[in-house]
Amino acid sequence: MTPETIIALTVVLVLFLALLAIRFHVGLSLMLAGLVGISMLRSIDTGISAITNAPYSASYDYSLVIIPLFILMGVLAVKAGLAQAGFDLASRLLKKLPGGEALASLAGSGLFAAVTGSSLATVATMARVSTSAIVRAGHSIELAAGVVCAGGTLGVLIPPSIVLVLYGVVTGESIGQLLLAGIGPGLLTIAAYAATIIIIVTATRRKKSRVPSNIETLNLEEAEENRENKLDIMGGIYLFFIFLVSIGTIYLGVATPTEAASFGALAALMIFIIRTKRQKVVYELKESLNEAIGLTAMTFLLIAGAGVFTYFLALSGASSALVDVIVSSDVSPYLVLILCLLLLLPLGMFLDGISMILVAAPMLHQILTSYGFDGIWLAILIVKVAEMALITPPVGMNIFVYSGAVKGVNIGTAFRGVMPFIIADFVVVAIIIAVPDIVTFLPNLSGVK
Repeated sequence: MTPETIIALTVVLVLFLALLAIRFHVGLSLMLAGLVGISMLRSIDTGISAITNAPYSASYDYSLVIIPLFILMGVLAVKAGLAQAGFDLASRLLKKLPGGEALASLAGSGLFAAVTGSSLATVATMARVSTSAIVRAGHSIELAAGVVCAGGTLGVLIPPSIVLVLYGVVTGESIGQLLLAGIGPGLLTIAAYAATIIIIVTATRRKKSRVPSNIETLNLEEAEENRENKLDIMGGIYLFFIFLVSIGTIYLGVATPTEAASFGALAALMIFIIRTKRQKVVYELKESLNEAIGLTAMTFLLIAGAGVFTYFLALSGASSALVDVIVSSDVSPYLVLILCLLLLLPLGMFLDGISMILVAAPMLHQILTSYGFDGIWLAILIVKVAEMALITPPVGMNIFVYSGAVKGVNIGTAFRGVMPFIIADFVVVAIIIAVPDIVTFLPNLSGVK
């Protein structure tokens, strides 16, 4: 690369990090940094042209219609109380097991993350829903923080997953296969987290912990008693029905991913109408649509910003140069795989899961598939490690969201709580690397292209 290109890369990287440091939106940060870089390499007119074309070029792909459909499905499911119903049902079924409250929180986080597709939103919500219940049951605040922060990462693998859809769009891998491939590793992660909870609970003496004074716990016992008396079994059935409609139809070959997403959104709409009071249906539906539109706009802004940034990288030749250097080096393919995966961990200091995939996945996918690795298998590994970055020290974004939602918990406490789950994640990644069939079994069995 020429000195001018190296200077442009340096300026763009510093500008991007500086914008993130002042809490500028990630999508706008990517777009502005890309604009500066393109202007330095070509001209300001070329940069403006790239930004002008970005919204169209980033959203013209027909498969992207899955994203607003999945988002709408998730919002309607939450508004219909299905996430809370799943959490309550899990609490009833798991309460007699060691760490039953923590296991219920894990199940609730998985359900909530799956229907919302957002790790950060899951942590912010579940922090208040389950923290006090876990602590009141006699477990430590560290365990509560670890369960909630780690549980928020489950939604990227358990379909429907917006992150997997975006991965398929930016790399060209089959979206249908990706959604099916996430099921096995998602269940394996849940099992690993559950085992971690049981080990922690059985290895330590249960002692009463004081609930921080600013956690809302008023009438907690009464609320729990009422939920047990009015257990929403139908809510759990409805939740399973939405999953069956949106993912089961893909597996059976009845529908394409786009069609399955529309079926899921329609099913969620019908259930929302059934479970919402008649006089509030119109108001709640309007609120749901506004929320879904906002989340969709935020996601597509990220896509557009990443498109401008990727165009700058292509102009600079940095991506192709890095690929050529790595591929031409005499290094073990698995060593390259591990190093590429480890590169994702520092990104968790600055970016959420979607942003990491949009920025890093195209380059890493190109490097690693050149070594002959299966693209679907790689996708699950990259997405899994990208979400691990959100709970990995020194700056995991999930940790900061949790400490912000639960004011009585500091960053150090949350990091101590999440460390056992990070170890569990590394074990899961090692198992996926050693046994690729965990990822490829369902896609191969289904025959989805």
